[in-house]
Amino acid sequence: MACVSLIVPVAPGSASTVERLPDFQRSLVSAGHTVEVLVVADPSNPAVLDALGRSIRGLLAAGPGKAAAAYHGLREASGDLLVVLDLDKGYAPEDLSRVLDPLIRDEADVVVASSSKRGHVPRIDPEPPSTDRHGRLPAWVSVLARPLFGITDPSSGLVAVTRDSYLARGQQLSPLGSRFVLELLVGAVGRRIEVPMARRVKPRPYGLGPSDIRLMKRLVDDRFGTLSRLFQFCLVGASGMVIDLSSYALFQWLLSKTALSSMQMPLFRSSGQSLDLAVAGGLAIALAVVWNFSLNRRLTFNDARAGSITRQFLTYVLGNALGIALSFSLRLILPGRVGFFRRHKLAAAVVGIVAATGISFSMSRWIVFNRRPAANCPHPHCHSSNSSLVKGTSSL
Repeated sequence: MACVSLIVPVAPGSASTVERLPDFQRSLVSAGHTVEVLVVADPSNPAVLDALGRSIRGLLAAGPGKAAAAYHGLREASGDLLVVLDLDKGYAPEDLSRVLDPLIRDEADVVVASSSKRGHVPRIDPEPPSTDRHGRLPAWVSVLARPLFGITDPSSGLVAVTRDSYLARGQQLSPLGSRFVLELLVGAVGRRIEVPMARRVKPRPYGLGPSDIRLMKRLVDDRFGTLSRLFQFCLVGASGMVIDLSSYALFQWLLSKTALSSMQMPLFRSSGQSLDLAVAGGLAIALAVVWNFSLNRRLTFNDARAGSITRQFLTYVLGNALGIALSFSLRLILPGRVGFFRRHKLAAAVVGIVAATGISFSMSRWIVFNRRPAANCPHPHCHSSNSSLVKGTSSL
């Protein structure tokens, strides 16, 4: 029926699960598929490949983690339909056909297996049952995961994609952690669906590490695009505003005791403001700019940190010069023109900050941190497959 590549990333300590591979291979063959099986071992555990049969191809990943192993297997696979399976999750051989069927029927381009309270089956491990009878995630995780990631089960260990969908991603991102299903959803092209199925092993505690948080941010950025970046930019801007206003108040108090308080501002004499206010504003803005740049580079636009940080900072300052000038001007002009702002100079600074946010975000998003799209995958299939993806590209 189809040429299927079954990719199995194997973590250290999973040698016993590899013994089940022939059952999965036979299940696909009995369904009429032409099958290749690729087992990709963690670089710290190459010995697991020694026990593989002749019909199974063994590979060694370049980096640690199941995501790195899954990526390596996908690059080496030659099938038209690509299935990535985590044997540690306890899926059954017949589950492979369930995720492949929507692809074969042309109903989807990406299929993810999600745990479900339906279809309880006996466990295959000897461990006692947990309170979560079907290996499902806590309800709150599923509720949050659906709108953020497009799937209800971030811990899924079974995903099937068409070769066209995989190649059309056009992104060569470094893998993070072991949640390869979330990795594959970043930049995924085409129609996505979930297939509910029960797991047959005791679920492990669902913990979040730094790599998982970075991965989830990557997926949210991919799913919501500019809206996600704007939200993060505003959060960074809010923290920068605290830095700006706090230092502005401090510098005003310090400089008011110096000779600058008796000098008028050269360019704003009509406002009647002393020079200490201008110096305090300039220093506060400079601190906020450095703060915002550092956080935006590390958080909001963390995928665009390549190149010289000095050049990027100078571009950031120049690109945001208009917003900085607007913020600076408003905090100086408004107190001299409006009685309210004369009594509340920090409020004038807030008006300047808010007015400059739209300009600053636009310049940062599309000029300063404008990441060039990665080149398409160099796989030999690319030249013929990318052009054939002309079907719908909507996502959940």
